[in-house]
Amino acid sequence: MSEMGWNDDDGLLRLFAYGSVISTYVLILIGGYVTTSNSGAACGASPGTESWPFCNGALFPNFSDPAQVIEFSHRIFNFVVAFFIVGTVVLAWGRYKQEKNVVLFSSAGFVGLLAQIFLGMVTVTSDLNPIVGDAHLGLASAVFAVVVVNAVMVRNLRLSHAVLRQ
Repeated sequence: MSEMGWNDDDGLLRLFAYGSVISTYVLILIGGYVTTSNSGAACGASPGTESWPFCNGALFPNFSDPAQVIEFSHRIFNFVVAFFIVGTVVLAWGRYKQEKNVVLFSSAGFVGLLAQIFLGMVTVTSDLNPIVGDAHLGLASAVFAVVVVNAVMVRNLRLSHAVLRQ
């Protein structure tokens, strides 16, 4: 471990930061497919738990209904994104506290993810209100930007520490 706290053998922070970028991008693509395939209301679109987080009141979609599978896949892939974003923020706060920008952007990504999950629920329960849907896409773009910036900062940490060792 270097004097800055960076462990050259530990690529875990990079794995989580880069995984956050890739998985967030894929989730946005899946969300776009939900919209263009008109699958957004396939699991229901009304207030209450019938439509969110459940799919027409069931834990799983009707797998013979492609629209439900498409909509539900968007919801399920959130767990992949959450895995990477939560992993990044836990590592940043636990092992890299001295790297203030990484902590800040990791935390911002986490807060953005929570807001995005809430806004996704509002999108569904508001009967796919276009203004809410546009806000959902806008926030997704902002979260993506934050995780990209964070991944670049994580990469730069490694590069800057490599230069310090020379």
